[in-house]
Parts: sequence; structure tokens; C-alpha cells
Amino acid sequence: MAPAVMADETLRVGVYNNPPKLLLDGQQQLSGIFGDLLTAIAAREAWQIDPVVCGWQRCLDMLERGDIDLLPDVAWNEARAERFGFHHEPVLHSWSQLYQREGATIDAVVDLAQKSVAVVGGSVQERYLVDITQRFDIPVDWIRVASFEEGFARVADGDADAAAASRQFGEWRAQKTGLESSPVVFQPVQLYYAASPSVSQSVLANIDDHLARWKADGDSLYFATLRDWQAAGATPSPGQSGWLSWGVAALLGVLALALVASLLMRRRIASQRMRLATNEAMLATILDSVDAYIYIKSPDLTYQFVNRRISELFGCPADAVIGQRDEAFFDAATAAEIAQVDRRVLGSGEKTTLEERSVLKHDGQVRTFLTIKMPLTVTPGGPPSLCGISTELTEYLEMQSRTHYLAFYDALTGLPNRRLLMESLATTIDQDTRGNQFGAILLVDLDNFRLVNDLQGHASGDQLLINVAEQLREALDSDAMLARFSSDEFVVLLEQLGEQSQEAAAKAERMAHQLMTTIHQLRNSRSLPISASVGLSLFNGAASSLDVVLQQADMALQQAKAEGGNALRFFNPDMQTSVLERANLEADLHHALARRELALHYQIQVDQTGVTTGVEALLRWHHPERGWVSPAEFIPLAEESGLIIPIGDWVLTQACQQLARWSRQSAHAALTISVNVSSIQFQQPDFIDRVEYHLKQTQAPPDRLVLEVTESLLMREPTRVRHTMLKLREQGIRFALDDFGTGYSSLSYLKRLPLDELKIDQSFIREVLTDKADAAIVDTIILLAVSLGLVVVAEGVETQAQLNWLKGHGCYRYQGYLLGRPKPVDALFE
Repeated sequence: MAPAVMADETLRVGVYNNPPKLLLDGQQQLSGIFGDLLTAIAAREAWQIDPVVCGWQRCLDMLERGDIDLLPDVAWNEARAERFGFHHEPVLHSWSQLYQREGATIDAVVDLAQKSVAVVGGSVQERYLVDITQRFDIPVDWIRVASFEEGFARVADGDADAAAASRQFGEWRAQKTGLESSPVVFQPVQLYYAASPSVSQSVLANIDDHLARWKADGDSLYFATLRDWQAAGATPSPGQSGWLSWGVAALLGVLALALVASLLMRRRIASQRMRLATNEAMLATILDSVDAYIYIKSPDLTYQFVNRRISELFGCPADAVIGQRDEAFFDAATAAEIAQVDRRVLGSGEKTTLEERSVLKHDGQVRTFLTIKMPLTVTPGGPPSLCGISTELTEYLEMQSRTHYLAFYDALTGLPNRRLLMESLATTIDQDTRGNQFGAILLVDLDNFRLVNDLQGHASGDQLLINVAEQLREALDSDAMLARFSSDEFVVLLEQLGEQSQEAAAKAERMAHQLMTTIHQLRNSRSLPISASVGLSLFNGAASSLDVVLQQADMALQQAKAEGGNALRFFNPDMQTSVLERANLEADLHHALARRELALHYQIQVDQTGVTTGVEALLRWHHPERGWVSPAEFIPLAEESGLIIPIGDWVLTQACQQLARWSRQSAHAALTISVNVSSIQFQQPDFIDRVEYHLKQTQAPPDRLVLEVTESLLMREPTRVRHTMLKLREQGIRFALDDFGTGYSSLSYLKRLPLDELKIDQSFIREVLTDKADAAIVDTIILLAVSLGLVVVAEGVETQAQLNWLKGHGCYRYQGYLLGRPKPVDALFE
């Protein structure tokens, strides 16, 4: 295709009606802000302008095909940057806004429910508004129109409640059509001339050169054009008479020579005032649109400025807030605490970040805010004022509390679930390492529970489980922990049973018989064919581990079940054959790396369109005698023995080598490789140096390497972990938070750490279609991640139904057997 529009050649320019930024005048020539500026540039560059009239979407299609060369008034985004060429200096800064009839009450996006809204089809306004209303389930009747002018006409005629438009069009046209701007402001953008791929970069460079020089001069054609079109949109004042204009003109003629210098100075001052007023209006609009509470207090702590959010919080207009103190809006205790902090900030002269809990007088609700306070010099040499920016955390904390409950408590019985029990047991064992006290785990299983579901239905089965939970809770002491482990399995954790094993065993046995008796009585009262089998295992911290204690209790339970049920069995030491096998496996693992028995398999990750975006590197071990050994068996062994450090280093080397090979293959150059990093490996003093060394040796692209870390790692030495992550981020390395939701899910580290992705644990995905709790957790995680700008990856996607559910709830990255099993790299793309 012929590159570059050269001098004296024709430049085909797409024109869609969007005054005052772009339109055709009566002679069918370019007009509007963008049209006038481009016409001026073309005159200086000897370009010929050929206007081509087209609708907005058709203009974009023609630009991509090369049917036109330039399209004015295009907002830059990544997707468009891949299709079109853009210059660097923006022509205008703009934003979008909703406009409504006078007296209407659309103050926020939620007010659009059951309303009709006119939007230009295919515009950025349409995409943004449709996306956000669908995400929050706000029903809106969308009216697609061809232009902003048509949208305003629909509202003026009563066919629509509101119309979306750019800020320039709204300021130019709203008053004439009887509309007024609403407080709903969104999508700040920078506007450019977009070029067809066939147009030379020299054309865009020339546009940039003219814009940069014009913007540096307040009296340039650029600012004159903006003023002319702003004046064109203004409504003339009534009563403006001709004789006054002639009189002023005559007076100016008489005084022209004497006042020429003064007029030039006034023109410069007027230009600066206009720019200042524009900037102030833009700043006020932005501050009122930000979802934060922003205020300025004088040195005596009275309010000098508040944005719209503060007025809404206090329930009164800004004029009623200015000049008041906090005592007028908060209860006495809250106002005193706020004043104490404010004086400390003004006295120290340093910025402070803190969490505030406040009680407003008019509603009495306790609200939680994350607040930044800093001194602000308003008058040079004068005492500083105080600037505050607050973000409300009340809903987030409630959501976190709900998420915590769903993650750690059983939805049916209200008992702690498996996750919380495991944490409590781990803590108990760790605490007991400082003493010789015995504890016990009682694994209680309901015999013949399936018969209840089969004979009386699942509703009766659920009610039985609720009744059993209530009876067991009443039978236990207050210091015992009762949890629901699975469908019909309950676990009891007993602590402080004494320092002698025989004494502890006797106490645990008495409690187990009491629980069995409780269930037997429930059976007699309800004529149900159930009884209980109990597996019991003693432990003390000095000689026990979490896995061993639970394994021993399960072995004892299986022995009780095998003997007909309705029985109690202690763990028998003869059951520990598997413990010896574990020791042998650890010995073999010491040689696995040297013998080249380890290998990396890769599992693909795809987006919502089915395109492979990356892979996760998964460690596999092929034992010469055992065959393939499950990672669930040997990775914990590697971490306990310290072998995870050399093994993890080997994994990083292999992954970087593969990234380097892919970077030289156009089909795979964009793929990422995610590598799981053990907390032990991550906390090594030379971990940063090792990662940088592998990247340098292999020449792998750092921005294609994703390190997956766990929540437990982030909770250990958070300052050191954050430092390590930031150092690696400087190299371009990305981070993913693995198994999100299974550990200490906290907003604090999501906010502070340089994370790129959240990976939803497969335990939630597995039951997302059948378990309301898991579905609620997944939905909450997706919403939270999107709010924080993080990519969400769902692990363990095994069915099309799961994939469809995830797509429908806003998750657009997936991994699991449905999409591809882990494979060696040679078979990955077969």
C-alpha cells in the first residue's frame, strides 16, 4: 500500500457529526475544533483535505480498511492502538457525562434502573455504561442513536430519560436543548487524530509538532479555536444593541494607539484566566466525581472546601458545611478523636495514613474509613491547612467478614469447616510444643446416613445433620472445638487432657462414648437407622504433626467402620506402614534431581475466546520403581527436608529456558509461564539474585515470567516479602496470588503488594454449581479482583457448565482439565 500522504496529495478524512468537535460547514468543509485545527495544519503542510462523511462505527471500519486516512476525535485505548496509528500529543482532554431534563433526579449510576438512556451505538460511552450496569444488575432500556445530537433530541422530546455525550458537546449543546448535566461523570479520555495503518508516521509526527508548538503559546491558533467554539455554543444575551457595539468600536478606535500595549496584556491575562477557570472547573468536576471524600480544613480545623461526596455524607449542601467544625456532624467522641489526629498532623508537618471509625449524628451508624491526612500550604508564609482524602471501607469490611464466614464455616450447620479446623489444630499442635500436654482428635461418622437420604429425602438428611450438630455441641465442654469435616463426618478437637497418655486416653474415651450415646438417643427419639463410629487419636506437640494426627484418626475410624460400625477405636501404632513408606520416598527424593527423574509438564491457560495466553509449569516425578509420584506426596516432603530450594531453582531454570525458546518463535512469543514458588524458596536471602541470574543466562523475557505465591507467604514478614516483590517487579516480573480464598484473604496485602493476578482455588470451582457458599465466594472474589484491577484465573475448570458460569460472572481466564491436561512441552500444542 502507498505509504505517507505527501505534500500536494489528498488526505481522506472521515467526518461524523459531533459538534463542536467535528462537523461539516455549509460549504461541506471540515469544521469544529478538530476540523479547524486539521485544516490549519494541512494549509501549512500543503495537504489537500477530502472530507468523507460516515457514521461513527462506519468511520472506524473504513479507517481500519484504509478507505480513509485520518479520523479526528478518537479516544486512545489499547485495542484501538493495535488497529490504528496515533500521534503523541493529545488534541483535547475530555470525559463523558449523562445529561437529563431539568428537574430530573439521576444522581448516580444506580438511578438508571428502569430508565431509558440514549447512547451512540458502538461508542465508548455505550460500552462503559452497558458493562457497569450489567455487572451490578441494573436494568436499563438502551436507545441506540447515530449521534449525540439525536440523543439530546430524544431526551428533549421525552423519548429518553437521559443521554450520554462527551463533555465538549454537552457544554456546547445542553443549554440550547433545555438539558442539564447530571452528577454522573465517567471515562476521562485523551482525544487524537487516528490514522489508517497505511498512513506514514511522518503525518502524525507533523501533527504532533504543530500541536506542541501551539499549546506552548497561550495566544496561538489552538487556544483561539477553543475560545471561538466555546463562544459559538454560548446563548447571546437579550437586549444586546447595535449602537453600543458601534460606540465601543469607535472608542476603541480612538484609544487604539494609546492602549495597544494594555490590550495585549489584557488579552494575555484573559487567556490565562480562561485557562485557569477551565482548569478549576475541570478540577472541581473531577473532585466531585472521585469516589472518595475530599476536604480541606483551615488551621483552626473549620472546613474550607468539601467535595460532593462529603456533602452527601453529611446530608447537607457544601455551603452549609463550609465554616463548620466536625462537632456539627459527628458525635462528641468521634469529633474529639478526629481533632486530636488533625492537630498532630498539623504539628508534625507529616502525612499520616490511618483507619478511622466514625459515628455520624444523623444516622448513628459506625463507618470505617481509610484516610490520608497531610499539611497543605494555601498562603505562602502562613500556617498550613489540612487536606484529607478518605475512602469508605465499611462495605469492604462487611464483605470480607461474609467471605471469611463462607470460607471457614459450614453453611448448613454453622459449625467450623475443614479449613478452620485445620488451622486450629495446627495452632494447637504448635502451642503444645512448649509443653507436654496431650490433646485428642475424635473423628465421628454417622453410620447408615445414606439410608436417611434415600428413604426420607435430602431435606430430612440435612435436618438430621443440623440436629446432630446441635446435640454434639451441647454435649461438649466449652473449650472443645466441634467442626463438620465432610457430608456426615464431624471432628472434635480436645485440648489439655493431661501430661500422661493413659490419663488423656481415658478422658478422650469418656467424651467419645458420651457423643455416641448422644447420637444413639437422637436415633431413638426420631426412629432413624443411624449410629456413630468414632476414630480417636492422641497427640502432643513434641511428637506430632498435623497430617499424622488426622491420618491416625482416619485409620482408627476406618477400623471402627470395618468392624460393623457403632464402635470406638483408638489409633493402633501398627497402622503406620505408610509412615515408613513416606520415609523411603523422602530418601529417593534426595537423588531424583541428580538422576534426572524430575520433569516439567505444562497446563495451558486460556481466555474467554479460547485463545491460549500462557501456561503453568507443574513439577512431575517419575520414580524408577513407583512410576509417577503425585506432587501432593513429594512436594510437602521436599519442603520439609529443604530439598525444595535446589528443586525450585531447577524449575526456574527450566521455565526461563523455555521462555527464551518461545520468545524466538512468533507463534508462542506472547505466552507466559507461571511458576509456583515455595515460601521457603522465596524467603532465601539470595532469591532475587538467583531469579535475575536465570533471566540473564537464558535471555528470557522477564515480563513473560509469572511467579505464583500463596497467601501464607504474604502473611510472613510482610515488609520483607513486599521488598522482594518490588525488586523483582522492577525487572518486569509479574506476580499471581495462588489458591486465593483458602488462607488469610485480606484486603490489606491486595492493596499494598504488586500483584497482577488472583487464582481462584479449584476447591471453590468444583462445587460452584451446587454449593451456594462456594458460588458466593467465587462471585465475591471476581468482583473484588475487578475492583482492584487484577486478572482473575479460575483453576480446576473441568466441565463446560463451570466454564459458562464463570464467563457469566465476569471471570475471563481459565485453567483445568476441560481446557487441557498437563503435558510435556513437546506434546503441549499437538
